[in-house]
Amino acid sequence: MREIFGMEALPGYEPEIGRWSWALERVRHRTLQLVDGLSQQLVDWEGPAGCENAIGSLLYHIALVEMSWLFMDVLEQDLPGSLQIEFPHPMATEGRITHVLSVPAEEHVERLNRCRSLFLEALHGMTWDDWRRLRKPEDVNYEVSPAWAVFHLIEHEAGHAAQISTSKERATRFFAAEGKPRLNAHPCRGSA
Repeated sequence: MREIFGMEALPGYEPEIGRWSWALERVRHRTLQLVDGLSQQLVDWEGPAGCENAIGSLLYHIALVEMSWLFMDVLEQDLPGSLQIEFPHPMATEGRITHVLSVPAEEHVERLNRCRSLFLEALHGMTWDDWRRLRKPEDVNYEVSPAWAVFHLIEHEAGHAAQISTSKERATRFFAAEGKPRLNAHPCRGSA
């Protein structure tokens, strides 16, 4: 059977916005496929020396970055209180993605789904002119359009999906060869 690779527009959107929204959904679909059914051991694995980003940390980061771009840059508002509860950890700690451990993959997936619904809802009624209009967020030295923000989020999540895929494969091989090491030993940053 011949595969067909095309780009569809999500229904109910301005056509170009619908196509980019479709692309957002495609990359999210890949991310969710990668983490479907992962054990907590794999979600929390931070590499053989405990110095790498865990899959759970990456999932948390993907959702937080998406909401940051939506509220701070596209909508030019503070993150609502209801969302601040979703994100009790900062984006980065000591110049690295914050370690978010002991959170089940299902909880990360639910957060990603809630955040994506908010993002798509914001794009749904957007006009072509608003899609291309530059925003000037406070406290940053750039201007950004929703079109660029969506492009960036696709690129961002695709990169982290590749990390998740690699981490999943490496962790699976590591645990098969080594057994279960202590997950709370972090020689790169002390013990947790």
